Amino acid sequence: MKRKIVAFLILGLMFLLVIIINLDMEMREGENTHSKVDIDYDKKQYVPWGVNLIGNIKGANSKVVKVAILDSGIEKAHPDLEGKVVKEFNATDPDNPSRDVLGHGTAVAGIITANDNDRGILGVTQNVEIYSVKVIKDDGKIDREHFLNGLAWAISQNVDVINLSLGFQKNFPELQKLVETAINKGIIVVAASGNAHGMNSQYPARYHKVISVGAVDKNLKPTNFTATGKVDFVAPGVDILSINRNGYSHFDGTSFSVGYITGIVAEILSRESINKNEKIVSDVKEQLEKMSSKSEINKSVGHGVPKFK
Repeated sequence: MKRKIVAFLILGLMFLLVIIINLDMEMREGENTHSKVDIDYDKKQYVPWGVNLIGNIKGANSKVVKVAILDSGIEKAHPDLEGKVVKEFNATDPDNPSRDVLGHGTAVAGIITANDNDRGILGVTQNVEIYSVKVIKDDGKIDREHFLNGLAWAISQNVDVINLSLGFQKNFPELQKLVETAINKGIIVVAASGNAHGMNSQYPARYHKVISVGAVDKNLKPTNFTATGKVDFVAPGVDILSINRNGYSHFDGTSFSVGYITGIVAEILSRESINKNEKIVSDVKEQLEKMSSKSEINKSVGHGVPKFK
């Protein structure tokens, strides 16, 4: 009898532990890694391999695209982001400035639009202005209320694209409703499928009208951490050179793959005459599919990598 009680207690503790782990994972932006690099970026501009892959887009068009990045904040004083962040909102603590302690949002912003200034690195596009929305707390966790408030703020700014290098394991009605509101207003939502190690995508990437992004390596092979299932496109997600709070680092994760697709979407919007309405997502997806090659990659993880060349 005692053995049965002990066994029952052990099973109960294991079940509780699984619940705690799942809750903790749901509130985090993902298991992304980075390593600092020591190179003198003041003397030369480097083009990351991901930018070379999709096409080296230099110069700016007259049409500027408004991109909201919901993340850990952005270090707007970094030389490679100078002049790019036009508005900020700290959803985690509205009474205080938005500081990027983690460096995650800064890295994503660098991938999208690091300045073409003959130093540092080059981002995907120069045709954007950034709306920085801090929804990830300094400990790396995400409160649903903070996230929803940040998303609502981004929608109220009538941005063109919302970059979500984060996600939730479980769906919830408030999230789905706000994402639908954004899409109905003609805002394109690009989201990380998640570092799910072969499991299905997280939310909101799993929603039908959200552009979901997985990760590939330099050989255009799906990474061992990328999600499967609902993945629309893939982009570089390993050994990604981008900026950190006070320099440059290499990053891994689907979070950074999202930055590439957001940059491509912004460039498409700056080049093409596409009406901003509820059909814009299907119009842009069609453009991305035309730019992608399914033959390069496992079809189970999307249409491939969109390229400008």
